[in-house]
Amino acid sequence: MKILYNFITILALSGCAYFNTFYNAKQYYNEANKIRLEKDGQAIPIAAIDKYGKSIQKCKKVIDDFPESKFRVEALLLMAKSRYYRADYDLALDNLLDVSNEGKIPQIEEAKYWKALCKWKKGNLQVAMDELNILLNATNSKLIQSKCYLSLAEISKELDNLDLALTYLKKGAKLTQDRNEKGVIFGRLAEMAFELNEYDIANDGYTNVIAHSLSKEKIENAHLQILKILRIQKNYNAASRKIKGLLIDDKFKRIAGNLELELVKLYRAEGEGSEIETRLKSIVNDYQRTEVSAEAYYQLGEIYIKEKWDLDQSKEYFDAVSKESSRSIYSSIAKSRSKAISIYQTAENDINQIITNKDTIKFDSLEVDLKGVSNPVVKKTLPELYYQVADLEAFTFHRYSQSITLFENIISDYPDTDFKPKSMFALVFIYEFLMDSTMSQSISEKIIKNFPGTEYALYLSDSPFINDSEQINLFKDSEELAKIDHMEAIVGYKNTLRIDKIGSLAAPAAFSIGYYYDQEAKIDSALKYYNWVANNFPQSDQSKEASIRINAINIALSVMKQDTTAQESTVDN
Repeated sequence: MKILYNFITILALSGCAYFNTFYNAKQYYNEANKIRLEKDGQAIPIAAIDKYGKSIQKCKKVIDDFPESKFRVEALLLMAKSRYYRADYDLALDNLLDVSNEGKIPQIEEAKYWKALCKWKKGNLQVAMDELNILLNATNSKLIQSKCYLSLAEISKELDNLDLALTYLKKGAKLTQDRNEKGVIFGRLAEMAFELNEYDIANDGYTNVIAHSLSKEKIENAHLQILKILRIQKNYNAASRKIKGLLIDDKFKRIAGNLELELVKLYRAEGEGSEIETRLKSIVNDYQRTEVSAEAYYQLGEIYIKEKWDLDQSKEYFDAVSKESSRSIYSSIAKSRSKAISIYQTAENDINQIITNKDTIKFDSLEVDLKGVSNPVVKKTLPELYYQVADLEAFTFHRYSQSITLFENIISDYPDTDFKPKSMFALVFIYEFLMDSTMSQSISEKIIKNFPGTEYALYLSDSPFINDSEQINLFKDSEELAKIDHMEAIVGYKNTLRIDKIGSLAAPAAFSIGYYYDQEAKIDSALKYYNWVANNFPQSDQSKEASIRINAINIALSVMKQDTTAQESTVDN
């Protein structure tokens, strides 16, 4: 009896050992999933990658030390999923092959699902979609079906088929039971619907994010997105009530500043300009040294440059943006605005200096006509300076009527300089933006006829500026939106791309999308658009900037992977 007792005890302890080890593996995996889902849409956090690594170590122990245990196949499957999230796709596929050979039907179906995902991440998008659709039609498991729909939506989005992606997400949302997954699916559904201007669907999606998401940040963002939708739909009363309700709720103190900014945008939409400046100045005082105050300073700078044309005050506000928050998405553009103002003011001073000194410069007691002549102190000529001012007026400050006057003066006053055709070329673009195709076409024809050998004539004759006013307006509107709300601007840039992916607006539109995704730490999306620009427009200025960011991001990802691999090797068994 004693021998039998000891034998039973050994068996029990052995069973407990592999059960506890597998239980720990599942715990690590679930903890990693929770962290990943909370940061959905961003790069997988280091903490999640570390826990996936610990799950792999525990699974290995079950497989190596207890090869006959009933948890062997489950451990293989769990290890494959963990490896997938760590981007070890080939190792994951090896594990999944073993599951397919040894597992039961539910395990085999799940292995098929993860095989398709690995193939997707390895670049075989169409193969992955085919396999997911086959599995979708073959399985009776609602869980597998919902996962297939979600992944098909992600692949469709990657292929720029947002309508199909939205359809898949709707189906997946209906089948999903897990609260964590529901929050993720509805979040993606809402984002896609917003991009497609399906605002009612987006509103419903964000409402479900609020109900199901585990991430406080996602819930806060969902409230802010709903406010944007209400504003876009001109439901101003509902938006105002919602903002006031959230502002008095302590749970939303963290986004109080964002709510105040949304109220400013609401005033602007309603045409209540008198309230805007006062509210913005209140925000910069109440939320100092934050991204909120940085954005408020940026908007004040825009008011003083667009509505009041007070360059000194505007520059002061733009300079304050980076001081408030160097991480602000407005920091870079504010610096650019400030620099443009400095260049503008310097050019104006140089013009005044040349004109003031005109009467004092004489040769043999005769006044010299200073057209095209530079001042001994000022290195640039008058037409060059006038062109610089006109260019800034048009393409930086969007004061088109002022720029037209300046460009026309250059054309009439300096007909024998290179700045005449250059000014005419600028006017072609300005009139296109103003939707005056008659004037644009007339000037284009004059350039081709009178300056046939110039780069301007070659551009206009061989690669005419896109005459699709819809695309021009979309790009122009997106540029304006980017100053206020970059996520809304992304929608416009994407619509610009859909109209024409080979024209002159394609590279700047795609780069802008990548840039704003980059600022939001949506690395996969940023890389997608940066690579698209680099591959399709390799000679463009945008391509050069995109390549710099691609290299920087890849280096960061490489370092991160090295760090996490080192962490995995030190994990205790």
